[in-house]
Amino acid sequence: MNKAERRLSTSSMAVGGLLAGMSIILTRFFAVYLVGGSVRLSFGDIPILLAGTLLGPVIGGLTGAIADLAGMLIFGGGGFLYFPGFTLSAMLTGVIPGLIFYRTKSNYSLWKIVLTIMITSLLVSLGLGTLWLTILLKKGFLVLLPARIIARAIMAPIEVAVLYLILSRIRFR
Repeated sequence: MNKAERRLSTSSMAVGGLLAGMSIILTRFFAVYLVGGSVRLSFGDIPILLAGTLLGPVIGGLTGAIADLAGMLIFGGGGFLYFPGFTLSAMLTGVIPGLIFYRTKSNYSLWKIVLTIMITSLLVSLGLGTLWLTILLKKGFLVLLPARIIARAIMAPIEVAVLYLILSRIRFR
């Protein structure tokens, strides 16, 4: 079985589905909203990042998209209608670690984890996430950005630590 078949197997899709479910629970039940709903502190990205890291960019992206869509269908959008930009952001949250760790399946070094969190934080959360909120809330990008930077400064080290602790304990045959 080659890498592509292994990454798109039934078991990897099942694990991706379980991680999507974990993401929904962590996002919807264990989140704190600040600054009028424009800033959310949650651990919901960790299962999506894990899916991308362990299962590759395709399953990671699907995990993010399914988590966003299913979470929206089950719980609603917190006063917003469905917005596809957030689905794209969730998908990229799974794709980026999948691309960074794609060739080095068992080399989960700290610097790669930090790089993954930095890229997803800057590109997805601070860049695209703030852009989507600018469109939805009709507030200026630079008005929303400072509070979101503070939230990412809190969450990024936590995400690095949790991912490192989980990935450093995974053993492959």
